[in-house]
Amino acid sequence: MGAFTVKAVVRSRYFGVIGNSVRLWQLLHHLRRLAFKGWNRRSQRRSFTWAEFAEAWERWKMPRPKILETPLPWSWREARQAGRA
Repeated sequence: MGAFTVKAVVRSRYFGVIGNSVRLWQLLHHLRRLAFKGWNRRSQRRSFTWAEFAEAWERWKMPRPKILETPLPWSWREARQAGRA
């Protein structure tokens, strides 16, 4: 899970901007579905059920997405809203 974790962190940092939290959680859900699908393709029979996979996901300590961008200074925002910037 090393490369998968790195790729997930990089994508969550890229998309982790203010106002994009919904898409960030959709990204996490999509990554979980892809990982589940990939693990169940490893053999002819099913490797995980959703419940087992959820437990394994917690054991793997996948980082949760978070907003990393800091807000802009208030003076810049106010100037932008007033149309002076």
